[in-house]
Amino acid sequence: MSRQARPRLALIGVSGYAKIYLQLLDENRDRVDLVAAVIINPEEEAAVVADFKSRGVAIYTDYLQMLNAQAGKIDLCLIPTGISWHARMTIAALKSGANVLVEKPLAGSLADVRAIRKAERETGRFVAVGFQDVYVPEVAWLKERILSGVIGRLESVRMIGLWARPANYFTRNNWAGRLSADGASVLDSPLNNAFAHFVNLALFLSGPRAAASSVVTIEEAGLYRAHAIESFDTGVVRAVSPEGVTFWFGVSHSCRVNREPELYFEGSLGRIEWWHEQKCVIVPKSGAPAETHTLPDTTATRRAMFAAVLTRLHDSATFIFDAELSEGHTAFIDSVHRASPVQQVPPALVSWEDLQFTHWSGRIPVIRGIEDAFDRALAQRSTLAAAGFTLETPSTS
Repeated sequence: MSRQARPRLALIGVSGYAKIYLQLLDENRDRVDLVAAVIINPEEEAAVVADFKSRGVAIYTDYLQMLNAQAGKIDLCLIPTGISWHARMTIAALKSGANVLVEKPLAGSLADVRAIRKAERETGRFVAVGFQDVYVPEVAWLKERILSGVIGRLESVRMIGLWARPANYFTRNNWAGRLSADGASVLDSPLNNAFAHFVNLALFLSGPRAAASSVVTIEEAGLYRAHAIESFDTGVVRAVSPEGVTFWFGVSHSCRVNREPELYFEGSLGRIEWWHEQKCVIVPKSGAPAETHTLPDTTATRRAMFAAVLTRLHDSATFIFDAELSEGHTAFIDSVHRASPVQQVPPALVSWEDLQFTHWSGRIPVIRGIEDAFDRALAQRSTLAAAGFTLETPSTS
């Protein structure tokens, strides 16, 4: 499309996380025209329905109905829906002639990702994935510094994040905590949902080229669940890339204390510490002064993502995190689930506590000693088991 034309957008879904997209659309009313939307729950979203009708937005209750009616008329389709719907909706939107911005992760299986990439090639349209952190200039700058050797040869990457989540976090929809839903693979977990942004960021920043993410082989994984779910809510994964870079990922939703995501990149000449929404610090081994740079907050990264995708509509040189790049994250998640079964944490090692945080509150299963175990595992670059965490219950004799 030309730079002068206002892009015509469509939105699938207006509830849950889609509220973020409603805000982004509202902030960009002077740049885009929202022409169609799918709302499957109009009674619950009466205010949105009324607003859309007043603005002349065509409302549908089925995404295929909308895409068929609007075929060839939509420049960009926004898909902030559940994981199980990402692939089928993205492919249908591409075939209708639209480009796509789909929420992360791109899909729940490698087969679905490859089907999306095939549809991209066949239609000549693009797919951008909502890994928002990679769209900001700070990440492009940091990747360039890593590739230029600011910390020498990259040797290891570690990522940790602990976000307590109550039982109702996993009952908010039909796919949370599930391995499959609605006839599609989901593989929901902290690594594929809440902390997916930071797993992906670690893979992207460590990639061997500017527009490449690391491809890793799982060496060891320890996966656990305290919640009543199919997947895992706590785990550590160790991996290695073909370049010899080692990776360590540690995450949990069954903890008492939140720990915002941290990333550590260590090289032969120094290290980089990345603290979510706070700062990035480059520390040389030479003793030279450290470089400290402020990082944008989540609202800013979402805005940067949306702006980049809109610009990509008329400028093919604009960077987006596309389906090809996103395949690396999906491949990692697929390998994690193949590497290890999920172990149930015995009830004797779990205390259910009423806790309240900024975004979530309720009954949270706290695994005994889990925060200390993560501290040790992070320092040792080991699994939780190797750091002394055990599922053996204390003897009552």
